Amino acid sequence: MALATSMRLSTPLPTINTEEKSTNIIPSSPISTSSITNNNLTKLYKYSQETEIKSYVDQNGTIRQYRQSTERALLAQRKIFLRKKLGEGSFSSVREGFDIFHQHKVAIKIVDTQRASKDFQEKFLPRELDIWPRVNHENIIKMYDHFIECGKIFMILEFASQGDLLTYVQRVGAIPEQKRTLWSYQLCNAVKYLHELELVHRDLKLENLLLDINDNMKLCDFGFSKDVLKCKEYLSKTYCGSRAYVSPEILLGLPYDAKKADIWAIGVILYIFVTGVMPFKEDKNNQLILKQVCSRFVFFSLIFYF
Repeated sequence: MALATSMRLSTPLPTINTEEKSTNIIPSSPISTSSITNNNLTKLYKYSQETEIKSYVDQNGTIRQYRQSTERALLAQRKIFLRKKLGEGSFSSVREGFDIFHQHKVAIKIVDTQRASKDFQEKFLPRELDIWPRVNHENIIKMYDHFIECGKIFMILEFASQGDLLTYVQRVGAIPEQKRTLWSYQLCNAVKYLHELELVHRDLKLENLLLDINDNMKLCDFGFSKDVLKCKEYLSKTYCGSRAYVSPEILLGLPYDAKKADIWAIGVILYIFVTGVMPFKEDKNNQLILKQVCSRFVFFSLIFYF
């Protein structure tokens, strides 16, 4: 039996769909008044006053300018220091931050609604802001708060200091048995919790699995999630997710059971945990992947056998 050459996870996977109010969930850690120094308060006040010049073209074709608060200012007004950039997409970015009152790091997802597509603004973003704050599970990244200012949405999220599993697999390959057993359980546990609430994720992939300081796996990013009970039809018709992880029905453009599609993606992820390679070539078109799926042919690493 011929073995295909190993295909390493070297780049983030392409997606089929590239489109990517305030809650009161407060972290349990107590406020440390001793750490809120005059120096920090002075910095916060200084940052909170920052503005930047913006321009637009009015109905008469005249370019007009105005001032608005910077991202750092808007967060400083909520007692959060804005730090380094962790990642960036076509209309969103993720930054590290520090909550001065609760004395812990946070991740801040910033979505520029003016650059996002109409479909994303009207369909996917409202679902994410509805579903993510509602979930509360040890293996799901928490959303502490979110707010809308200056045409941008700021999501204050739990910080995962060890990065994502795509980076981990790129670095080490197949995951050692003890870790993959734990992470497989934690992934299934998180998805089981969502499905019991009639919620589906629809974008399960290594990039959306993060590791905290204790190496526990946590699921994130609910941009394609859906509340099944709020939908008129049970079967989904939104064809989203990453090509290498999606079920055959999605590749065929057929209505699909989103819960079963999540389970298919889990199978792909568990395969990667064991072998360190993708079972299906993500750089091929839908028809070639379908042919590979139907022939039950997957890629193995030669290293896996020795």
